[in-house]
Amino acid sequence: MSKLFKNIFYYFNVILFLLFILVPIFWCATISLSFEKDIFSNREVFFPKNLNFSNYITLLSFSTKEGINFYLALKNSLITSLITIFLGVPISIFTGYTFARFKEKFILKYSLVFLSTIILPVFTTIIPLYTIFAKYNLLNNLFWLSIVYLSSFLPMLSWISLNYFKDFPIEIEEMGLIDGCDNFKVLIYIVLPNILPLIVTSIIVILLKTWSQYQLPLILSSARNVKPLTVLIAEFSSKDLILYGQIAAAGILAIIPPTIFTFIFRKYLISGLTQGSH
Repeated sequence: MSKLFKNIFYYFNVILFLLFILVPIFWCATISLSFEKDIFSNREVFFPKNLNFSNYITLLSFSTKEGINFYLALKNSLITSLITIFLGVPISIFTGYTFARFKEKFILKYSLVFLSTIILPVFTTIIPLYTIFAKYNLLNNLFWLSIVYLSSFLPMLSWISLNYFKDFPIEIEEMGLIDGCDNFKVLIYIVLPNILPLIVTSIIVILLKTWSQYQLPLILSSARNVKPLTVLIAEFSSKDLILYGQIAAAGILAIIPPTIFTFIFRKYLISGLTQGSH
């Protein structure tokens, strides 16, 4: 009876969680397929009476101003994500490996200080960051925006890598050292080929967190040619007009790339996050 109760409790919470996550997305999709005049007149209806694909056609067309801006913002989001991934994955893995394997006193102290920055909220650094960017003419620069992302995500990614390497068999590395490899060769030729879950996990975490950033690009990258999707979507509303259909359609289109990537590599994400937790 106790086991049955636990199973019921488990599935109830899973269903509740899925409803909490999926219902807003479904409602957003419904709004994106509705005519503006029907959005408020049929608020209690989950399915639109008349399907309207004009919002998607407008955003996906190269011949409209909205479509051009959407593709430009999509490109900017991809660029910042790729730069952050390209720099963040190797740095976080090397950092986590150093913290896990080297026990020198100064490294242990530095690791504590470094990892403690995870608790710093983003909004406490926005004003100093804006001051620095304005002073050195770094505003509206995708590369330097990516560097800010990297500095924000690196402590958490290094912590994930640290926990992963704590459970990684050190005997494999010792065999490489016995065969004449130094620590760097052991890391490059022995460790890295065997940590695919950690690499994919780091890529997914960076992609999801970079893709969803709003506050930092709003302050540091607000020019038309460098703004990402999150900032562009917010601009579909103003004090005089709110384009609910376009906002919903842009939101649905924006979540497709990271959703597809995460779904394909989800098994690596689970193993990469759970490794080191026991």
